[in-house]
Amino acid sequence: MTLPAPSLPRYGLSLVWLSCLALWAQPAHALVETAVQLESSWASDSNPLRLPQGADLPTLINRNSARSNVLAVDVRAAIIAPLMSDDTRLEITGSEGRRSYQQLPELDHQVQHLDSRLVWRLDRLWRGQFQYTSDTDLYQPQNEVLTSRDMVRQQQTGSELALRVSEELELPLTLSRLTVRHDNPQNQFLDLDQDSAQLAARYVSPLGSTAMAGLRVATSDYPYRSASDAASLDTRYVDHQGFVDVDWAYSPLTHLRARLATLSRSYQTLGQSNFSRPLGGLGLSYEPSVKTRLEAGWARQVYDSSSPGVLYYLSDAFQASLLWRWSDLTRLRLQASHARQQNTPAFGAGAVPALPDNMVNHLGASVDYALTRGWTLYAEGSRDRFSTVGGGPAIDQNVLRVGLQYNYESVPGTTTRARLNNRP
Repeated sequence: MTLPAPSLPRYGLSLVWLSCLALWAQPAHALVETAVQLESSWASDSNPLRLPQGADLPTLINRNSARSNVLAVDVRAAIIAPLMSDDTRLEITGSEGRRSYQQLPELDHQVQHLDSRLVWRLDRLWRGQFQYTSDTDLYQPQNEVLTSRDMVRQQQTGSELALRVSEELELPLTLSRLTVRHDNPQNQFLDLDQDSAQLAARYVSPLGSTAMAGLRVATSDYPYRSASDAASLDTRYVDHQGFVDVDWAYSPLTHLRARLATLSRSYQTLGQSNFSRPLGGLGLSYEPSVKTRLEAGWARQVYDSSSPGVLYYLSDAFQASLLWRWSDLTRLRLQASHARQQNTPAFGAGAVPALPDNMVNHLGASVDYALTRGWTLYAEGSRDRFSTVGGGPAIDQNVLRVGLQYNYESVPGTTTRARLNNRP
């Protein structure tokens, strides 16, 4: 099967125009950084539709197996260009790819990403940035079966203005707007408009440790919910979140991260569902040698539900990973995570009975081999399992992928600074 090459009709044109602007406005002595990535892969996915165990496959998909081979190709590009001065720059990252499911062609789709940022500094006291991001991808609900293709589009605009009080302390104000849209009418009750504002104080020590404390207020609207959905899930809520984030550079080899937050949510009509919960997280990164890095963490977070009968999820998640540079050419990465989701039932007319807690487990491994400068051959596998406490059919998904990636960067480290999809 031949996989069509991705086109760049909209994102590519935006990237070209913004790149031309950056090249025109740069100072004569400026160094423009560019990067390009090309990637192609083949994967075997045991359950791309995320069907539960025991599902009647001939009735649901007219096949005896849910497995499908997936061909993928991606093109990514980035540019970092100083504008007027070295402290003001334009950062643009764009990508487009295609996924082709050989046994389930109804899932074929294109993925697109655009991230553009204008970072500026006015003088010693003021700095800031403007940002626009856009993503288009296949919607893959964690807690639901993918009954048909649904493309989800997310767009976010944001700005930050920071007052530098001293060499170590600054006061950033951040404003942002997020929109989420689903193609499938069945999922448009999840379409979201969110406006947020955050005011914080950030401290950076001379040794590289950071601490930030602040308050975030966000208003979330769901404009396309039906009357029955609105009765059980509401159409608007307001979050007030106070937080403290600390990243402690204990040594050049050890970093400790901690987050403590309180989230208070007020619903527009479902006042009985209002809540205030403590949230947080802990993380550790340790490099026992130049070839090995260990990471571990825990996080407690609240997620919006993708099920009509559940208002939100409270998740406690643990994760650990190991990166081992076996040689200058070969790297091995192991990952594991476990999460327990507490389901908070919806209220009002149309709500279904409460669901038991869910367990989400993930195991992954990958091997990367540098064929030559810029070319990387990789193989990776993962196993995901979604189950319900107390029984019920589980959802299992196993993926094996092999691929080839090419990287070009005009200056070493550009792909990392531009946030491209680097292999570990």
